[in-house]
Amino acid sequence: MSPTASEAASSAARPSAPESAAPRPRRIAARLLALVPGIVLLLFWQWASGRLIRTIYVSRPTDIALRLYQAFATGEILPDLATTAEELVLGYVVGVALGVFGGYVLGRTPRLAAIFEPYVMAFYGIPKIALAPLFIIWFGIGLWSKVALAATMVFFLVFYNVYMGVRSVDRELVSLTQLMGASESQLSRHVYLPAAAPFVIMGMRMAIPYSVIGVIVGEFTSSVQGLGLFISQASANYDPAGVFAGIAILLLFVVLANAGAARLEKRLLRWRPAPAGSAQHEI
Repeated sequence: MSPTASEAASSAARPSAPESAAPRPRRIAARLLALVPGIVLLLFWQWASGRLIRTIYVSRPTDIALRLYQAFATGEILPDLATTAEELVLGYVVGVALGVFGGYVLGRTPRLAAIFEPYVMAFYGIPKIALAPLFIIWFGIGLWSKVALAATMVFFLVFYNVYMGVRSVDRELVSLTQLMGASESQLSRHVYLPAAAPFVIMGMRMAIPYSVIGVIVGEFTSSVQGLGLFISQASANYDPAGVFAGIAILLLFVVLANAGAARLEKRLLRWRPAPAGSAQHEI
């Protein structure tokens, strides 16, 4: 007896067990494989420090781990960590917000773009690190000079990506949407923003390490607290383990922030078709 149409549809909609279960072992294997170069590097580093190069120049990974433990156990690094985290978050958020707004406005307004684009591109070519002394003069040696420097570095990366994303929207699609009676808000919500979303996310991910660079350079230049000051003082005291400990914390921040941006990208860009051959099943 042949199955009914509803039974056939339900059986076709259910993925087979091997298909849904297959991607997980591959993902786990890929993640474990990605750890191999790092583990090999750490083992070689541990062996080479003290043999191929003096520990006064490059501390062993075990010494760095011990220095990190001591810094957190005594609370020595906590005020510096809190200050740098606040500067990073504020600088990144301000830079992203201004970059998205400026890139979208200029991308949607050709007349404004024709006027301001040469100035923006000219300012983009200025090394932002050279602005650190100027920001310190304007905002002092406290938090806001580091926020301003980080926001400036983030702004241009996000601005340029959003601007190009908005400019790359298919004009025929825009004209067709307008013919269908879409208002400006509907056009922005349903055409421009979805089209520019991949560029926004790309700019946000690219800007993460630059926000760290901006804050740390500002703290190197002049500060009363922060991981940049912690690293600078460790260098002045010939404490390479302390220098690497500060760098390790910054590296961890970049990795976690990039992972968060990747998850945000998956949530915001769920509408995009998956690349051919990629696994889409989640267990």
